[in-house]
Amino acid sequence: MSGPAIDPEGNFLQPGDCPIDPYTGEPVCPPTREKDCLLVEKVYDQCFKEDIITRSFEIPTGSGEPCEGVDLSLVDRVDCTVVSADCEVVDVSNPIDTNIRIVTVRQDITIKIDLVDETPGGDIILCSFTETIDDFFNDAQLFIPSSGAMFGAAGGPFVFCDVVGSTCFCRLETTGPGELPTRVICTVKICKIIEVIALVKLLVPVYGFCVPRPCEAAPQQQEIQCPPIEDLFPPQPETTDP
Repeated sequence: MSGPAIDPEGNFLQPGDCPIDPYTGEPVCPPTREKDCLLVEKVYDQCFKEDIITRSFEIPTGSGEPCEGVDLSLVDRVDCTVVSADCEVVDVSNPIDTNIRIVTVRQDITIKIDLVDETPGGDIILCSFTETIDDFFNDAQLFIPSSGAMFGAAGGPFVFCDVVGSTCFCRLETTGPGELPTRVICTVKICKIIEVIALVKLLVPVYGFCVPRPCEAAPQQQEIQCPPIEDLFPPQPETTDP
């Protein structure tokens, strides 16, 4: 078994780009030391998808609700913040063509909505409330093989969905002349990644074991003089030669 990864000059190898040959301008990596069989999670397939979801929500003005008693004629702007955004794999179909399967995911999104009065002295949040979107589904096609004989179902494949970006925008629903708004229309945009992973034994060339770099010291506070001898007592009068 190889020891720590060390180059021919005796320096520890660290992850990163290979050195550039000054004559050819091409990257040149040192030779590997051996071949190892590693148990790893292999990504069999992955894709990203951007979704735009639009929903209409009623402003909660009932008894005990967040906007009870608020004068909605003062609302000049509606702000929106994504509190949480998740997606969940809810179904994987049988193969439709050589292990190509349809993956169905559901988005679970919670947003915070602020009704804002823009005044000369500064914006005033008249009321705030949260809404949840959990009824948006969509599909994607990915390569999902059957379970291997070595690990069985315990080795996968496993299908995951992660939301990696999100934003939202809200506005008051248009009303007739003289009518107060009663609903807001919100558009949520999310970016998600769906990936298929399974455990495999992979034969790879290796340099050795990974060696950590030294930790960098945390920034220190500014040094002070303790005790501040020159400031403890009143200054003495200066003496002059006769």
